[in-house]
Amino acid sequence: MLEAPFTRQQALRAGITPGQLRHPRWTSRFRSVYEQPDPDTDLFSVCRALSLALPDDAVFSHLTAAALRRWWLPYRGPQRPIEVTVPPGRMLERKGVRCIRSELSPDEVEEIAGLRVTTGLRTLQDLAVQWSLIDLVVMADSVLRLGDCESAQWALDNCVPGRRGVCTLRRALSLADPRSESAMETVLRTVIVIPGMPVPTPQAILRDEGGEWLARVDLLGADGKSVLEFDGANHDEPARHAEDTSRWRTLHRHGFQVYPYTKRDIFSGGLHIIDDYETALGLAPDPRRAQAWLTEWEKSSFGRRRRSPRYRS
Repeated sequence: MLEAPFTRQQALRAGITPGQLRHPRWTSRFRSVYEQPDPDTDLFSVCRALSLALPDDAVFSHLTAAALRRWWLPYRGPQRPIEVTVPPGRMLERKGVRCIRSELSPDEVEEIAGLRVTTGLRTLQDLAVQWSLIDLVVMADSVLRLGDCESAQWALDNCVPGRRGVCTLRRALSLADPRSESAMETVLRTVIVIPGMPVPTPQAILRDEGGEWLARVDLLGADGKSVLEFDGANHDEPARHAEDTSRWRTLHRHGFQVYPYTKRDIFSGGLHIIDDYETALGLAPDPRRAQAWLTEWEKSSFGRRRRSPRYRS
């Protein structure tokens, strides 16, 4: 018995007839490639099946490479095609596949779980052509956190001058921080750093006057006393909410001011977050900060998602 996925030619050589291939026990997501139906098929399985129908020099790239690397991703919308890069002069025409023709050097390709995938830096460079600054900071944070680039400085030093998107990528790398622990925590940080306000510290450890551990917080403001926390959906669970409230009371007793934010706070535009940070740090209000943030927010996939009828906070 053949191990799925397999090609039509492999099936015929193994004695499986065309009629048997039409049986419900097999499904064909890509022409001439067969596998067993599985409603829980993940991206790796889909790409392994597709790889049987691709030329040997094809490479999974762009957002598909980012997803295979398990980066935090921008909002993509439904049914995004699998992206594959092939050499110039070659063309793929397959349903559900977006073909990009580009020359890749050997050091821009590596193997992940048996699949040819663009390297972390090359993937970021490709995505910089398609995605906004905020989207790129989110992905750059996860790249650095996962170790798919040695460091932000290494990536900056190896950016190809003159390539499309390189200016946006350089700015994103200059704002990236491997200490971030979630995409929305990164987005919360960009509300502060894109307008040019003093940079907060991600995942800061707070201690009392005697040096005893108090808490680890999402973002510690530049004043050393303002705490910005992103509360995801799991924070609504009664036990987690009670734990958060107790922790905030403890921090308040030790002179810290906690500013908790939800996804709704960010997706509503985030302007009050800028106001809160200005107030906490004693900064004079400056409408240019809000404009700088909103300009980038409107370009981002997160900002577009908020305007989409598909979005539900």
